[in-house]
Amino acid sequence: MTLLDANLKPGQTVEILKIAGEDSLRERLHEMGLSAGMEVTVLGRAPFGGPLLIRFKTSFLALRSEEAACAQITLKS
Repeated sequence: MTLLDANLKPGQTVEILKIAGEDSLRERLHEMGLSAGMEVTVLGRAPFGGPLLIRFKTSFLALRSEEAACAQITLKS
């Protein structure tokens, strides 16, 4: 399951298992601070399929669909 295809609600926390996809997208996400093993909280999604807003550590990030599709996740309870 990825950040894109999971039907996540605001406030849900997930753990990133792996960053997959094209090398350029993986590198971009790594440069933004996302990596395997990190917990992120979903804050919401912009209307009409817009960016997914997440929070991790002390940062906020808006991910486009192609970026969110690279983050393989598991739900946290």
